[in-house]
Amino acid sequence: MPSPAHPSILRSFDRVLWTIVRSPVWFILVLSRGIRRLLLSFRFWLLVTLCVIALLIGYYVLADIYTPLTTDAFVQAYVVQVAPQVGEKVIRVYVREGDHVPAGTLLFELDPALFEQKVAYLDAKLVEAEHQVKQLEADLAAARASHERLTADADYAAAVHRQEKAIFDTDSTTERRYLEAVQKNKASQAAVRQSMSSIKRIEDGLDARIAGEHALVVQVKAQLAEARLNKSYTQVHAPCDGVITDLQLREGAYVHTGEAAMTLIDTSRWLIVANYRENSLSRVHEGLPARIALRGVPGRLVDARVESVGWGVNQGQGRPSGQLPDVKVPSSWVPPAQRFQVRLALDDPESVPLRVGMTGSVAIYTRPEGTINEVTHFWHRIIAWLYYL
Repeated sequence: MPSPAHPSILRSFDRVLWTIVRSPVWFILVLSRGIRRLLLSFRFWLLVTLCVIALLIGYYVLADIYTPLTTDAFVQAYVVQVAPQVGEKVIRVYVREGDHVPAGTLLFELDPALFEQKVAYLDAKLVEAEHQVKQLEADLAAARASHERLTADADYAAAVHRQEKAIFDTDSTTERRYLEAVQKNKASQAAVRQSMSSIKRIEDGLDARIAGEHALVVQVKAQLAEARLNKSYTQVHAPCDGVITDLQLREGAYVHTGEAAMTLIDTSRWLIVANYRENSLSRVHEGLPARIALRGVPGRLVDARVESVGWGVNQGQGRPSGQLPDVKVPSSWVPPAQRFQVRLALDDPESVPLRVGMTGSVAIYTRPEGTINEVTHFWHRIIAWLYYL
C-alpha cells in the first residue's frame, strides 16, 4: 500500500496552481487600472488631441496635393438660345415645357404667307428676265441683219459717189447730182456706224454672264433662292438634342430676327465645373480620374475624367484705361488663394439625372492608388451621404 503524499508537497503544488490561475486575472486587473488612469489623465487626452490634429494636418496637406477635393462644383451644359432667322408672327408651337427633342425636331412655325408671296413674285420675275434675255438675242439677230443691209446700201452709195465724182470732174453732170451722191454716201456710212453701235450695245448686254448664265437671270435666281430660304426659315428646328426649358412662346406672338424665342439645353454634352484653389492644381492635368458627388443625387459617387484645367480668371486680366493700376489691399493677413476652373466629363452621363446648375463636390486622384486615395474616398462618401440632409 503506497504511503500518502507529504503535506509540504501538497502545499507547494497548491501554491503553483493558484499562481497559474491568478496571473491572467491579475494582469487584467492591472491593465484595467492603467487604462482607467489614462482615461482620467489630462496629459493623455492632450496627447491624443495633438496626435489627431497632426494627422489631420498631414492628411490635409497630402490630400491637397494627391487627391484635391472641392465642394464648389456645379453642372454645366451648353444652353442654346433658339432664335428665328426671319421675323414674323408665330402660328404654331409644337413643343411643351420639359420636352426632350432630338436634333431636327420642328419647334415652332411662323406665318409663311408673305414669304410665299415673295417667292411667287420672283418666280414671275425670273420668267420675265429669261424672256428679256431671249428678246436681247432676237434684237441682236435683227440688228445684225439690219447691219448687213445697211452695209450693202453703204457699199452701193459709195460706188455711186465714185461714179458721180468721176463724171463731175469731167463736167458731164450737174453739181446737184454730185452733191446728192455725196450726201447719200455719208448718210449710209453713218447708218452703218450706228448699226455697229447697236450691235455692240446688245452684245455687251448679252455678254454680262456668270458661269455661262446671263447676269439678269442670275440676279433674279439669287433673289428667288433667298426668298425660298427665308420661307424655309419660317419653320424653326432644334439644332441639337436637348430639353425645352423656360418656354414662354405662344401662338400669335411676333418674333424678331435674331432674338431668342425659346431655350434649349444641349443634353448631348454635360460638364462638371469645379473651382479649385490654385495651390491644389500642381499635379492636376487632363485625363486624370475623378469622382463626383451631386446634391441632386445624394449618397452616390460618379466616375469622371478631367477634360481641361483653366488657364486664367478675370482678376488677372489687364485692360488699357489710361489710368494707374488699382492695387487692392488684402483684407486679411493671409489672403485666400485664387480659384481656377477645372472641367470634367462624366464617364456615363446617362447614369444620373443631370440639370444645369446642380451643385456638388469633386475629388481628383492624381495617383492610381495609395492610402490617401482610400481616405479621401471614404471622406467623400461621407459628404455624399450628408447631401441627404
